[in-house]
Amino acid sequence: MTRTLLRGVPGFVYLNSPDILWVAPACAVALFVVMAAGLTLLLQVPRATFRAATVAALFSSVACAGLLLTLGKMSQVASLILSVGVALQLRRWMRGREDACLSFFRRTFGPLLALVVVIGVVGFEWDSWSERAFVRRLPPPRAGAPNLLLITLDTLRADHVSAYGYERRTTPNLDRLAESGVLFENAIANSSWTLPAHASLFTGRLQHEHKADWFDPLDRRYPTLAEVLAGQGYATAAFVANTMYVTPESGLARGFTRFNVYGSSLADDVVRTIYGKKLALNFLPRVGYFEIPGRKRASQVSGEFFHWLDTTGGRPFFAFLNYLEVHDPYLPISGYETKFSAQVTRGDLINFQFQPQVFRRKPTLTREEIRSEVDSYDACLSYLDAQLGALFHELAARGLEKSTLIIVTADHGEAFGNHDLFGHGNSLYIETLRVPLVFVWPGMIPAGKRIASVVSLHRIPATIMALFGSSASVSLFPGGSLVPLWSSGSRDDAGDAALSEVNPGRFKEGPSNYPTTSGWLKSVVTDRWHLLRSETGRTEIYAWQEDREEAHDVSATPGGAAAIADLERLVRSP
Repeated sequence: MTRTLLRGVPGFVYLNSPDILWVAPACAVALFVVMAAGLTLLLQVPRATFRAATVAALFSSVACAGLLLTLGKMSQVASLILSVGVALQLRRWMRGREDACLSFFRRTFGPLLALVVVIGVVGFEWDSWSERAFVRRLPPPRAGAPNLLLITLDTLRADHVSAYGYERRTTPNLDRLAESGVLFENAIANSSWTLPAHASLFTGRLQHEHKADWFDPLDRRYPTLAEVLAGQGYATAAFVANTMYVTPESGLARGFTRFNVYGSSLADDVVRTIYGKKLALNFLPRVGYFEIPGRKRASQVSGEFFHWLDTTGGRPFFAFLNYLEVHDPYLPISGYETKFSAQVTRGDLINFQFQPQVFRRKPTLTREEIRSEVDSYDACLSYLDAQLGALFHELAARGLEKSTLIIVTADHGEAFGNHDLFGHGNSLYIETLRVPLVFVWPGMIPAGKRIASVVSLHRIPATIMALFGSSASVSLFPGGSLVPLWSSGSRDDAGDAALSEVNPGRFKEGPSNYPTTSGWLKSVVTDRWHLLRSETGRTEIYAWQEDREEAHDVSATPGGAAAIADLERLVRSP
């Protein structure tokens, strides 16, 4: 309820679970208790006294500052100055009225506490009530309708998956899954960061169509995969670890009967309060803590999914699972720190959490430090793969293997120093776009097939509709089905020149070497070429299959110039 109301405030984004309705007051009480304890100690000083008006002003200034900082419509300094001004005015007004004010506080404390409890209970139950109402409105599903499990491994570049030729055996469980289905060797994400990439995955539309971006959520212009399947009687749910951009506020929850993203732990809730967030960003790094506070682990995502599955009442389901293990900072859990290194790896030098514009905590990283970051990334991937193995084992134990279409992919990749870039969202080079893509459905999809053609992820919704025999719904998702690539094997059925796009967003004021600092980027990947075009007019083209690090821009060569002339129409701004 609170989220619904606050989402209606223009420009206001409220990334919280209903638990915040009791966590925030509890944190405020804890803060006030600490302040009260401090005042009590000061009162032990001889001749020290505090008038009620002064105490009220002190506590009011903290509460007012918290409200203004939460709204985020003023700078921190302006918020603090205004809070102090409000407190001084309150102190001036209360002078001579302390007894009346204290009497008022005593009379209203009980009713106010009851109101907070009622609001907290209603807010806590709101999502459950909404889900039950949503399920009651679902039509009956058709007999024998299959299930869908769509998995995104946030920030996983394809060339670190052992099934894609990586020298390290990082993903034995994902490799085994791929052997029982179809693996696309050159799947291309439609953006190099989370929100627009997921919006394309859900709508089958490209970024210039769906418009989801740094400051703009996915709107209701186009139907989502969850909406279409819910309209066919499916129980739909999402279990998400990326609490920044895969959220209801980002517009991605449309069509889901349940969308579990926030409230994964008390730590996650606490750092979503305004003073908890300030503490996490300003204090924790000083004591060597660089993790995402309360990061939701893969085991919890999978556990939430299976718990929900027990409540679906036999309906066919569409479950979307988002895992965050390989997103920076790459901090392996206990037991995996030395998986690919003789020494314990930290993996916190590439860190958007505390350096959101540059993705690194140091101005430069040495080759050894980059190697350590990669070791940590691979170790996190190894842990994630183990959890995927447990997920697939449990699905088989429940007898869902043959009735469930499983799709595993990633929203984008990651840069580890190529072109002096780290992280993602700041370029469109191939390491941020080429991702794994696996389709598995025993008896319905051939096993052990690998497809080398370049394919775009925005074709996934149309492919699902084609596999489910929903011909009327295929047209809702443009791009075309991928089924012909494995059913006929004809390369003529591919036809993909995969378009990817990214806008500057938070990198608009980033380092000068970041391509997005200068404006939007568009790229087209074909089986041979990767064309990149910038808002500045700069054009690059790489023979990426031969030049995997894209170190040699061949735009000045005859072959490169001819390819640019052929492909440039595809990256012109619509």
